Amino acid sequence: MATLYNEKMAAIYDAMYQTFVDYDEEYTFYNNLLAANNCKTVLEIGSGTGNLAKRFSAHQMDYIGLDYSKSMIKIAQERNTTCPFIHGDMRDFNLDKKVDAIIITGRSTSYLTTNDDINETLNCLWNNLKKEAIIIFDFIDANRFIPFITHNKAIIHQAQYENVNYLRESNWETTDMENFMLEWNAKYYTIQNDEKELISNDFSTVRVFTLNEIQLFLYLNNFEITQTIDRKTYAYDTYVIVAKKKAKP
Repeated sequence: MATLYNEKMAAIYDAMYQTFVDYDEEYTFYNNLLAANNCKTVLEIGSGTGNLAKRFSAHQMDYIGLDYSKSMIKIAQERNTTCPFIHGDMRDFNLDKKVDAIIITGRSTSYLTTNDDINETLNCLWNNLKKEAIIIFDFIDANRFIPFITHNKAIIHQAQYENVNYLRESNWETTDMENFMLEWNAKYYTIQNDEKELISNDFSTVRVFTLNEIQLFLYLNNFEITQTIDRKTYAYDTYVIVAKKKAKP
């Protein structure tokens, strides 16, 4: 898994995603799924800078956040002084108490680039869930995303936060079509008086998935899909999966 979001990038990410994502709507989306499954305790993997944590905490959900970036957690903890956050890897962690639900947000599944990564993650989730608990996660749909980037070599996103104008130019290249692996290069700028000033570069190797792949991985790791949601986000066509923990054979 890549080293994600150092201190500078964490702050840029936090600023830009305040515009990209409607966190009130995002909270409502996940909270409705949790409520429908009678979940009282939740772990969020990919908790980032704590925008969902803030909302879960305000509504008295028993919440824990986990992220791979210490810089992200630092911002999240400053924003949510009463929420516990864990610096950890979704492939290998152990909670003190098992939870009713684990959600993986922000398409963080994209950083699971090998089959071993996926199987280790699902096994780890299974071990940290109560009996018949659920997982909820999103993933980028390869069938729609790969044709999109084939015809759109550069993808531009703009955001404004606290009177600063930001611009991100992204380029995607396929590196392994067998496992739908991609290299993502992004340049981040501020814009003032119509002039761009480069403030950071970002690079990641990521993976996108087909729905059939995800269905098979879940089956092999003792999860039963209860809901599949086709969901458009600010930039990507995604699926959201709700799956229930099953007893191991």
